[in-house]
Amino acid sequence: MDTQQSNRRASSAEQLATRVLDYTIEQQLDVGAHIKEVELSKVLKVSRTPIRSALAHLQQQGYLTKKPNQGFFLAKLPERDVGNVLTPVDKERRDLAPICYQIGQDYLSGKLNKTFSENELMARYQLSRKAIQEALLAMEKDSWLNRNIGYGWGFNEFISSPTAYAQSYRFRQLIEPEALRDPGFSIDHTTLQMLRMAQIDILNNDQKLVSAAEMFNAGVQFHEALVAMSGNIFLLDALQRVNRLRRLVEYNVNGKRPIPRRECQEHIQLLELIETGQLQEAALFLETHLARAAKEKEQIAQELFG
Repeated sequence: MDTQQSNRRASSAEQLATRVLDYTIEQQLDVGAHIKEVELSKVLKVSRTPIRSALAHLQQQGYLTKKPNQGFFLAKLPERDVGNVLTPVDKERRDLAPICYQIGQDYLSGKLNKTFSENELMARYQLSRKAIQEALLAMEKDSWLNRNIGYGWGFNEFISSPTAYAQSYRFRQLIEPEALRDPGFSIDHTTLQMLRMAQIDILNNDQKLVSAAEMFNAGVQFHEALVAMSGNIFLLDALQRVNRLRRLVEYNVNGKRPIPRRECQEHIQLLELIETGQLQEAALFLETHLARAAKEKEQIAQELFG
C-alpha cells in the first residue's frame, strides 16, 4: 500500500480526533482531565461508537491515557493548531450558534419578516449589536441570508422555497453518484467501517433518542465522506455548499419524522456495495436512495412551508 492511500485510510479517525482535541482547547482542560464519551457525543453531535474510535486513536497518539473502569484522561496538552498535529485532516466546519437557528426558526414560523434590520433583532432577542452581527455574518457565510442594498438583511429564497428544496435533492442526485464513478475514487475501508458503526448505532436506538440535528449531521457526514473518496475537490465542495444551505430546513423536516431506519439500512447496503468494489451498482443504488428520500422529505417540506 502506498503512503498516500495509507494516509487517506487514517484520515477519518484523525478527523474526529481533531475535533476532540479542538474541544479540549476550547474548554481549556488541563492534563489529567476526564474526557467523557457521553459529553463528547452530545457536543460533537456524533454517536458514541465513532467517539470511542477517536479516543482510541488519541490514546495511540499519546494524547490520552485509559484507566480501567474509569475511562480516558488527557495525558498531554495538544498544540493550538491541532490541524497540523493530526495531518492530513479536513477541518470540520463549526456548527452555527443557537441564536442563528432561533432567528431561522422564527422566520419559518412566521414570527419574523423576510427582511429585517440589526436593530429589530437586538430588540427582539435582547442581545448586543456585536452578538447579532456575528450571527448574521455566520448565516450569510452559509448563504441563509443576503445583505439588502443600502439597508438591512433578507432571507435567501431557499430557506422558504419548496421548489428550491426539491432542486437541492435533484442536484445531489446529479453529483453524488458521479463521485462514485469518478476515476479517482479510492475505497477507504477505515471510513466505511466508521460510517457503518454510526448507522448501526442509530438503528440500535429503541426510542427516538436521536435529535433532528444529530440525524441531519449523521447524514451529512455519511454522504460527504463518500464523495470525499472520489478525490474530486469540486464535487465535495459543491455538496458541502448545498448541505450548508439546506441545514435549517432539514432540521425542521427531521424533527417531524421518526428515526429514519430505512435510510440507515440503505446506507449500510450502499457501504457493502462500495466495500466489495461494486461502484457502478453503488452509484445506481445511491441514485435510487436519494430519489426515495427526496420524495418522503418533500412531502414534509411542503407542509412546513405551507
